[in-house]
Amino acid sequence: MTIMQRIRIYHATLAILAILAYLTGEFGLVHAWLGYGVAIVIALRLLWAFSGERQVGLMRFYPSFEGLKANNLFTHPAISKTLMLGIALMLLTVTGTGIAIDQGTSIALADVQIVSVAYADDDEHEGGHEEEEGLLTEAHELFANLLLLFVGLHVTYILLFKFPLAKFMLFIPKDLRKK
Repeated sequence: MTIMQRIRIYHATLAILAILAYLTGEFGLVHAWLGYGVAIVIALRLLWAFSGERQVGLMRFYPSFEGLKANNLFTHPAISKTLMLGIALMLLTVTGTGIAIDQGTSIALADVQIVSVAYADDDEHEGGHEEEEGLLTEAHELFANLLLLFVGLHVTYILLFKFPLAKFMLFIPKDLRKK
């Protein structure tokens, strides 16, 4: 398997998990488990970045605006890298705030978690923990929505200006990509 095929599989896995996590935002335990799945994929990606393979290094996320001119404004690599950096930062922030909100309770068995949440709810109303969690939840939702914005811009950019790459990343067979 080539490096580009592995990147494509990583990309698809992360995209599917992140989309499902976003769509299940109101489904507690499922949402949390998907969020932990995203965290695992991110951790594996960071480890992969240190493997020495140039195509997966962290510099792929660092935009360089050198050579950016009016005639290459939409096709310059800095645009794509800026969008990828935005996605990476929002994804890290959403995942980090999600883990901070959950505090590992969703890792426990579902029936144990339901009981612990019921008891936790009784205790939360007595202290300031609910207010702190409320701010963290608001930040989590804000960054999730910003992530959605960056992903939308990224997809639009790739479809408009890098269509052959879009077809490759979407697993469209080679014979259909040439048309």
